[in-house]
Amino acid sequence: MSGGYEGPVRLLGSDGILLTTGTARIEPDSEMGSWKGVVQTLPGTAVAGKALVVEIETPEGRRGRAQLIPQTANGERATSSITGFGPSPF
Repeated sequence: MSGGYEGPVRLLGSDGILLTTGTARIEPDSEMGSWKGVVQTLPGTAVAGKALVVEIETPEGRRGRAQLIPQTANGERATSSITGFGPSPF
């Protein structure tokens, strides 16, 4: 498992359609053998305030499947926690 990732991401639906973009901070979760973190998007986007399973993609093309769990929506940002499925690709 690598050291994690921090930076821009694309959030894709299960059909590969782009839902929105945002920024993420992802770290390994050695206890679960997976990965976890936080993603921030603009409020009012397709994922803001929703619990969804998405593909998270970095600009380098690395992808991981994760569960989004809405946390807060403050002004210009909506924040969700993310829990990855399987080993970290980041």
